[in-house]
Amino acid sequence: MKKYVSIFAAFMLLSSAYICGQAPQSFKYQTKAKDASGNNIINKLVSFRMSIVQGSMSGPVSYKEIDTATTNPFGLATLDIGNGKAISGNMAAINWSNGPYFIKIEFDPNGGNNFTLMGISQMLSVPFALYAQTAGSVDVKTPGQGIIISSPDGNCWQITVSNTGVITATAITCP
Repeated sequence: MKKYVSIFAAFMLLSSAYICGQAPQSFKYQTKAKDASGNNIINKLVSFRMSIVQGSMSGPVSYKEIDTATTNPFGLATLDIGNGKAISGNMAAINWSNGPYFIKIEFDPNGGNNFTLMGISQMLSVPFALYAQTAGSVDVKTPGQGIIISSPDGNCWQITVSNTGVITATAITCP
């Protein structure tokens, strides 16, 4: 019975690691909303049009959405890019390994659709973590057979642990 409890516990641990390890298809964006005079726009609905642009600042748009947020008492607006109203493209379909990518921010201080370009900046580390979800996979085998991990280049490795704690990695044909 103790053996089955250990196997169940190992299965649950690996399952929860898989579930918790899924990358969300969005990322945070925070900005100060200001009017034309440079004053903070406080406690007001504002809107943004966000575009993910591939290759260069003038490259093709991979994804575009409209977001709205109510600013706080300091004029801060917080958005989840990827969770807005999609206009074109699909955030989940972006192949982050085909970068560089840039983010184009357009703003309407009145919360409508009269957008003004605020800027375009190259995206760096954080969104590229989305690429990590396709960097490899794990296949859990029956006890004694270890696990199979596929690397980003498509090679597979069977990882086993002996009763004395020795870890062995063996190259295998992918299942």
